[in-house]
Amino acid sequence: MNDLTKVRVTASAETVIKKLAKGQIVAFDLTKKGAYTSFFVAHNYVEKVFAIFSHPCYNITVIKLSPFRSLARRIRWRAGILAGMLLFLIAVTASQACVLKIEVTGSGYYLAPQVEAVLSSCGIKVGSFFFGNDFSAARAQVMSLPAVTFCSFEKRGFVVVADVECNAEDDRAASYSPLIADCSGKIQKIVAVCGTPLFAVGDEVSRGDELIGAYYLKEDGQSAPCLCVGYAQIEVSASISSAFCERSDENLKKAVAAAKLYAENAVVTGYAVRDTSDGVIYTVDLTFLHTVSVNMQ
Repeated sequence: MNDLTKVRVTASAETVIKKLAKGQIVAFDLTKKGAYTSFFVAHNYVEKVFAIFSHPCYNITVIKLSPFRSLARRIRWRAGILAGMLLFLIAVTASQACVLKIEVTGSGYYLAPQVEAVLSSCGIKVGSFFFGNDFSAARAQVMSLPAVTFCSFEKRGFVVVADVECNAEDDRAASYSPLIADCSGKIQKIVAVCGTPLFAVGDEVSRGDELIGAYYLKEDGQSAPCLCVGYAQIEVSASISSAFCERSDENLKKAVAAAKLYAENAVVTGYAVRDTSDGVIYTVDLTFLHTVSVNMQ
């Protein structure tokens, strides 16, 4: 009886027996009660039984599934409920994680574009999803902005609220220009606390190039102006010449020492010596790191 299904038909027992026998279907525990005849059949014959008694006058129905089928149906039903609950929880969590607005309060409310640029660089934008409540990276960058003395973040539903306090006297010293290279060389490091970096590590730059733009890119790809805050380290190559009366190891050392005075972190990469009518000229090649920054405290 473990895989039998109970069926009820509005027909006489004789009619049921004849039709099932004709269809070569074995029935079990056949009982007659009023106008109904009930019996058990193997579950895989249920569709065939329904086909045999398909005429409307028979009014056939399943009144009890086999234990296996009943269990499977309950499992599917409960799985459906669990899946629905899980989808509901996911939807609620996702909706709560969605950022629909960024609001800046406090005396530094006017720094809203800069705060939005910082949050954007941390992956927190209007229309994006932000799970959790860790704003430590964004807070550190906002605290690096000129005049900022305090900063805190909080997510309230769909809104990210930034409380920013500023020193008005310090704010007057802020520059609203982009970061410009004041020498030529190769970028070794570039950090944009606020703004958009326009070069990457390893790029060659020339004097006058704009390294960090005073804007940031919004979610839709459009640019929005903001205060530029950041710095870049540029590897600069130079050649320093020194004249001496004659060639000697001592004079070479003096030429190298004089070249190193050109920059604190200078690294000698080579040298050349040329004879002249008055003696010799040592030319020392070197590289050094030069840092250019804007609005860095």
